[in-house]
Amino acid sequence: MEQVIGPKRLTRYERARIISARAFQLALGAAPFIDVSTLSVKDPILIAERELERGVLPLTIARKLPGRVKQLVPVRWLLEAEKETRR
Repeated sequence: MEQVIGPKRLTRYERARIISARAFQLALGAAPFIDVSTLSVKDPILIAERELERGVLPLTIARKLPGRVKQLVPVRWLLEAEKETRR
């Protein structure tokens, strides 16, 4: 894994932004990336949270620092780093 600007996890703001954007897409009719037949409630927010937890969302976070330093970090890397630190 390359050096990551910022914390080696999703911040609560990044997590909220990802879930809200994905829930909006699902509410507009986008196909889910997970099997929703196993979920008791078909709420778009719940589905988006599960997709994020399972790491199936093909997203990249653009993190910026002063001086125009920017790095693109795949969400999957951040989720894997979170799991490693929890162990």
